[in-house]
Amino acid sequence: MEEGDTLRLVVRVFDRGGDSIPGAAVRLVVLDTLLLAVDSADQAVVGRKPGAGARVVAISGVLQSDPLAVAVLAIADSVGPSGATVDTLATTDSASAPLTVGLYDLHSAPGTPTPLGGRRISYAIVLPLFASRDSATAVLGNDSLTATALTASTGLAAMTVKRKGATQPDSVVVEATARRASGAVVPGSPVRFVVRFP
Repeated sequence: MEEGDTLRLVVRVFDRGGDSIPGAAVRLVVLDTLLLAVDSADQAVVGRKPGAGARVVAISGVLQSDPLAVAVLAIADSVGPSGATVDTLATTDSASAPLTVGLYDLHSAPGTPTPLGGRRISYAIVLPLFASRDSATAVLGNDSLTATALTASTGLAAMTVKRKGATQPDSVVVEATARRASGAVVPGSPVRFVVRFP
């Protein structure tokens, strides 16, 4: 989960026979209060600060669950291009220069963007509208019309556009989108790139 996100937990209490006890009172206890907080009303935990190994246990009477490990990730605040957003291929080029985006956390260290590694960036050719990969005359570096790239520790992810077939369109428009763990689009998305074919 990301900081600020709420993770609702489903807790079931069982008797000695292995049968579920409906309506059993359950409370959550966070063992790492710097990273997580308890939202008792919703049987949930809230990410407070980035860090790995946060633990939460469920307690019902004298019963206690094993600790559940939760990693809290820094929230992605900004995505943007890192380099040129327009590339013109030479007639001898088979692929574009890397279409590179950077993903950053702007709050953990105010004034210094913190790069976020290991996050997904979705790339898609949005223009022209090819009916399928087989009929496309240009594709992404993975030989498809859509692709996912993971950001490196530098916060950067990249994808290329490749020629396919004997003729290409005048240009191809690619959009790169980053999403938070909640599914919300990261501000700055989509990043738009144009690859021109002379």
